[in-house]
Amino acid sequence: MSAIQSSLDSLGSDGISKLSLGGITVLIFAACAGFSLLRGLFRMLIGTATLCAAGYTGYVVWGHFPSFAGLPWLSYAVPIAAGLAVFIFLTKVVGFFSKPFSGAGEGASERSFAQKIGRLAFSLVPASALWFSGATALRHFGSVAEVGAFADSANQTKPTERMTFLAEAKGLIDKYLPEGAFQKIDPLSDTARVKLAKLIAAGDSGTPLKAIPVLEEPEIRNLILNDPQLRELARERRYGDILRDPRLDHVIDNPDLKQLLAGLSL
Repeated sequence: MSAIQSSLDSLGSDGISKLSLGGITVLIFAACAGFSLLRGLFRMLIGTATLCAAGYTGYVVWGHFPSFAGLPWLSYAVPIAAGLAVFIFLTKVVGFFSKPFSGAGEGASERSFAQKIGRLAFSLVPASALWFSGATALRHFGSVAEVGAFADSANQTKPTERMTFLAEAKGLIDKYLPEGAFQKIDPLSDTARVKLAKLIAAGDSGTPLKAIPVLEEPEIRNLILNDPQLRELARERRYGDILRDPRLDHVIDNPDLKQLLAGLSL
């Protein structure tokens, strides 16, 4: 017994206990700081994912919602409502499941400099996601403006400043980022599809000489010149509706026709 007691006493001696307690203290502090950092990062990621999911839902609904000649605003109101509904729903779901983990004194204590630097570094992930979402949206509206600017040039009218700005912004994005980065998220802004929409929008003003080889394909010629609904959309300057019209899908899904349009210089 005396030997056991002396061993226990030796475990409590200063030389070992200080080292052990110091290591444990550092470990606990590191775990708490890491948990706080990861918790904040997780919340940022969830918030970013919720916002992106709502925006993408609105975009998908907009891409598939039919256009009504008498109610053009409905094509935008329904997608916006769908995006808001998804955002509110996901926010409620995340809030419900996060309630058990919310702290009463959250944000009360000051964060250390290292925590701030770490949080700033990790915030680049959701910030990059938001930036890419914004670039995708700007590129899409730039594609619509590019179609409109081409149609205005064919009609010998000057494009608006807003249209010119959006078209130039899209060109700047395409200059520094590959088109493939946006292909899955925004297939409506595909190069071949945009060029086909340009020819449809300018159909009444005459087809450019460069596009004559394209007109030798019956499917493309019928879309550009003979489809009454697309001709009506062009006359009403509804270029976004032309770009997302499902009748263009059949041409774009054909690899040969898509390659022919993509190689067209307009």
